[in-house]
Amino acid sequence: MADDAEPIEPQGDEGAEEPKTDWKAEARKWEKRSKENADKAKAYDELQEKSKTDLQKAQEQAAAYKKQVDDLNAKAELDKARAKVSQETGVPADLVVGADEDEMRDFAKKIAEWHKPPSAPRTRKPGSFAADAGSSADAAKRELARQLFGSN
Repeated sequence: MADDAEPIEPQGDEGAEEPKTDWKAEARKWEKRSKENADKAKAYDELQEKSKTDLQKAQEQAAAYKKQVDDLNAKAELDKARAKVSQETGVPADLVVGADEDEMRDFAKKIAEWHKPPSAPRTRKPGSFAADAGSSADAAKRELARQLFGSN
């Protein structure tokens, strides 16, 4: 059955060349159109702005001020939470970061654990030393120091 199939030949003229396109001319044409459209869009925006009523302008300005106030209130809330977490954990407020109080608290705890100084080695009796500490070779040096400095 495979022998019965005839090879498929491409349709159309094989020797025909496609017309060449002058890409620079096309680019110039589209650039010119885009500049014309940009000018028209700018003129349209100016017309829209002129046709707005005073009420619309005031509403837009009020919305912008409301957004600004909301942003400032959100920042104040974060600063308040940052100060609270700083006081609770002892980490300076400028080092505390996070989007909400819980994240700030977790971060501050991690910073506090990281910054905790390592504990010193422990002794049985802090501040007391054995009188016979050291070798007998050092006894002469200790005696000289006692005589020079007057310690007992």
